[in-house]
Amino acid sequence: MKKTVILNDTSYESHHGCETVVKNIKELLLKNGIKTIDTNPVGQNWMENKSFLGNLSKVDIIIVNGEGTLHHAQPRAKELVTIGKYIKEKYNKPIVLINSTYQDNGDEIAEYMKYFDLIYVRETLSKNDLNKYNIKSIVIPDMTFYSKYNILKKEKSNKIGITDSVYIDLSEELYNISLKNKFEYLPALTDNKLRINNVKNILRYIKYYTYKTIKRILNMMGYKLSHQSIRTFYYTNGYKKYIDLIANLDFLIVGRYHSLCFALKTHTPFSAIRSNSHKIEGMLEDIGIGHKRIKSKENINIIDNKIFSKDELQKINKYVNSAPQKIETMFNDIIKILDK
Repeated sequence: MKKTVILNDTSYESHHGCETVVKNIKELLLKNGIKTIDTNPVGQNWMENKSFLGNLSKVDIIIVNGEGTLHHAQPRAKELVTIGKYIKEKYNKPIVLINSTYQDNGDEIAEYMKYFDLIYVRETLSKNDLNKYNIKSIVIPDMTFYSKYNILKKEKSNKIGITDSVYIDLSEELYNISLKNKFEYLPALTDNKLRINNVKNILRYIKYYTYKTIKRILNMMGYKLSHQSIRTFYYTNGYKKYIDLIANLDFLIVGRYHSLCFALKTHTPFSAIRSNSHKIEGMLEDIGIGHKRIKSKENINIIDNKIFSKDELQKINKYVNSAPQKIETMFNDIIKILDK
């Protein structure tokens, strides 16, 4: 069996969407005869990860999970893509970027992109950005669309949900809107998934839940807490439960990209706020439903388009239903470069 490592393991972010993405990547690699022997967590400099560096010599291919990292030439973007040059010069092994948004990264990062054997982006807007540098890429929907969900839709609930955002200040605004309008607050995060595999992590686990319990008691007593503390009370354990909650809403106000993916998968009508890159509007453009469901934060609590039009539903179904086959084709093409 072939071996790989994954750079940018976003499951460490304790985020329902990222958990689903990494699970699907590992499962599809294994299905195609490639075992993942190590990952480098999101936010950790791979050049400082001795275990990860050591395993690069043992694998047949390197997989980089782009997700929402490669935009606006942020330091994390450059840190991520430099591995292409490193791998080609040191090992001359195939390296592939998958599941990525790409936006406004400038000339320097574009040069590093040329070291990748294959590049898969999540939206046509990202492909267009790379085209400016004559860098070839293929558009494949986000990895969350590979999952199948057995969801029992309930009768009309008249429930409106609202998520958090990648921006802390906007998350707080969305939370306050949920309180004012009695919307269900559904942050896309879950409790810290601490790996309980050694004494240090057991102690971290105990500490985290002890503090959470104390904060909940203080909140019940009327003490004012920061939004970052309060939102932990709304976390949902497990992405399947989170998706089920979204599926049984009448409407979802979305501030998170992957929450939007789940809404599309479950046919939950929505309005959305732009994120820190073009990933939300890019996906909606590719679906063909345009920007009419995108709101500014000033009018996000105005609920309209509460049902999908026939045209919207047809286009969403086409996008969602075709995604798994496109994702499988991507992995088939990744396997082929190992045979060259």
